Amino acid sequence: MKHLFAVFAVVIFAFSTFGQKKTNEKKNVKPLAPTLKAATIDGKIVNTADLRGKVIVLNLWFINCPNCLQEIKMLNEIVDEYKDKDVVFLGLATNNKNDLQKFLKKNPFKYQVVPNAAEFMLASYGELKNGAYNLGFPTHVVIDREGYIVMKMEGIKGVEAVKKELGKQFETKETKSK
Repeated sequence: MKHLFAVFAVVIFAFSTFGQKKTNEKKNVKPLAPTLKAATIDGKIVNTADLRGKVIVLNLWFINCPNCLQEIKMLNEIVDEYKDKDVVFLGLATNNKNDLQKFLKKNPFKYQVVPNAAEFMLASYGELKNGAYNLGFPTHVVIDREGYIVMKMEGIKGVEAVKKELGKQFETKETKSK
């Protein structure tokens, strides 16, 4: 009977400890964004660590993704809307430089485009499922001025989420400076 009670106590303790950990994980703890250092298709070196103090918007995409193509016009409108703000727009693509250059001649995209970024995308923003990293396309990520991920959303609905988060990021800064 003592052994049964001891086992029961250990089980209760384990559940309460694990339950507590999950509760703490759900609090609004912003993860630090991984650093990206890469060349854009026009040869410019981008290092996100050097961009602290600016908001960074990432779009993870590839040429043959129907939703990625559908949202380019909407993303270009966001770039135009925030062109005078401290924000950097980076399009991380899985495709190579030559394929992207051909594609972008017909489909202008105002984000700075980084080719061959699949490995970085999966390692940094993919979710580990069944022993493999998975990532939905398109994926949108907003990184605040301090380098923390404040928004990540897969799918075309991410365009509205980016707009909303940029509104928060710049409303907060303008309110604080008044």
